[in-house]
Amino acid sequence: MPKKPGREKTAIFALTRKGAELAERISRRMPGSPCFCLERYAQKPGMIAFARLSDAFGSAWREYDGLVCIMGCGIAVRMAAPLLAHKTCDPAVVVVDQNGAFAVSLLSGHLGGANELARKVADITGGRAVITTASDIQGKLAIDLAVKSAGLRIENLAMAARIQAAILDEEPLWIFDPDGLLLRYLPPDHGLQVVEAPGDSAAFSASPGIWVSELLAPMGGECLEVRPQNLVVGVGCNRGTSSEEIVGFIKEKLKQSGLSPQSIRNFASLDLKADERGLLEAVKVFDRPIYFCARRDIEDILVPNPSETVARHAGVKSVCEASALWSAGTRELLAPKRKAGNCTMAVARVSSR
Repeated sequence: MPKKPGREKTAIFALTRKGAELAERISRRMPGSPCFCLERYAQKPGMIAFARLSDAFGSAWREYDGLVCIMGCGIAVRMAAPLLAHKTCDPAVVVVDQNGAFAVSLLSGHLGGANELARKVADITGGRAVITTASDIQGKLAIDLAVKSAGLRIENLAMAARIQAAILDEEPLWIFDPDGLLLRYLPPDHGLQVVEAPGDSAAFSASPGIWVSELLAPMGGECLEVRPQNLVVGVGCNRGTSSEEIVGFIKEKLKQSGLSPQSIRNFASLDLKADERGLLEAVKVFDRPIYFCARRDIEDILVPNPSETVARHAGVKSVCEASALWSAGTRELLAPKRKAGNCTMAVARVSSR
């Protein structure tokens, strides 16, 4: 659930003269947050004039991570409705009356940061933040916000609502988090049963829970799958191998190793493959970067499966295993070399310590 790249500022919209004055006041307290006003009210330096709200709103929706709308809620809803995609990528939307009495968190309260933005705006205007998110009202753990703070990703986002409802209703919940990646971001009184053994099928089937690991969760359990990005996949392939073959191979071998593709941090290979079209297209499918190493970077790395054939063709005894270890900065492989057809791959795990 990453924030859109390059989006770091808030846009402030105003439709009336009094609203424009409030927008300027908010902007002064939030440096780098421009005021968008109707042409006849954009009189102060730095204000951005617009003739049609829908045009300016649509552009700001794509460019900013937060929108403060000094206007009626109905207008803001009508502007946002055709632009909505998903709460993981929609900007925060806060609606404020022109007197600054109320700052309403309207959209993307947790993941987008609208609840926090509403509180910030209310502090500036001397008004009241209006937060309707159940977890905030009850003072309960907001699981999606905790996951975001921990820098993790939810793989099955539809399950988040079920887990949050269980938290609010105080249902029994377990958590498997062997490295403490999420637990360290939870309050001490989180109330979750900490499960240490991934093979404890009785615990996993007794109630829903939260699975925090690059490992695939046990079958039959009802859980929120939270993924760290801690896997480096080293890849080798013959010249001219298609992206379809590489993608299918990687998915199959990860599944056989019990690992989630969502936990891939990056791919790695030898720089001789830097122009390999099939490989470059394959990594785009996973939406992860690939880093290429030179032979001198990996020639001294010890691997469990060196190959004289690879040495004759590439000048080093390993491509997939050595490049994975090189990129992950570790000496041990999580999954050693696998080969099928024209492809090889190995997986290294980046330390969480």
